[in-house]
Amino acid sequence: MRTLVLIGHPDLAHSGTQAFLQAAAGALTDADEWDISAQGVPDSAEILRLQGEMRRYDRLIFQFPLYWYSMPGVFKQWLDTVWTTPFVSGRPGEAPPLAGKELGIVVTFSQAQQDYRLGGREHFSLSELLRPIAALGLAAQMQLLPIFPVAQFGYMTERERQHLLVTYAQYLSLPAGAHFADRAQWFVAWLTQHASAHSDYAAWAAALTAQQEQLADLHDTLAEMRREEDDAL
Repeated sequence: MRTLVLIGHPDLAHSGTQAFLQAAAGALTDADEWDISAQGVPDSAEILRLQGEMRRYDRLIFQFPLYWYSMPGVFKQWLDTVWTTPFVSGRPGEAPPLAGKELGIVVTFSQAQQDYRLGGREHFSLSELLRPIAALGLAAQMQLLPIFPVAQFGYMTERERQHLLVTYAQYLSLPAGAHFADRAQWFVAWLTQHASAHSDYAAWAAALTAQQEQLADLHDTLAEMRREEDDAL
């Protein structure tokens, strides 16, 4: 899974939320990042180069703060310039260049997450507000991932930030629809890969693997009990 995170922020250098997410991506994943707000307005040759680069990835992530219920203007301008009609829809007789790839949205905002729902303070869900981006992804024949919301980062506790650290990294790197066992295996793989950096990592990986094996055995036992009950009926 090759992932590219496209970050569009009007003031990226002073965003604590984006700095945290970038540090998480750098420490826990192999994802690449583009600060598209620093690219300026590309010329035709640069547009072709950027389009060619994006085709090398399996998953594209649009990452931005919510601005007046949409993406910031710097991101919209970049999309309007770089995502040309042939790049999105494909040329006659050809599949779109991004067909089959995945598109995710990481959106940050200062309101409480429950505000964005029917009956909430903002009345509309994030899925409704960001539907134009979903429409763009579908026009490109991409597979849409669930939105990854980051609400009120400045008010998060240290425990909440650690949870965000892991869930964000897994959003970038795990297959769509990953189950609990996949997430646990992700931890094991990361701890094993970085065992030389910390004396406890190898032991933690072994303990987590043992717990997963116990859970698998318990699942098999419960399944067998259900089959026996069904046979007895």
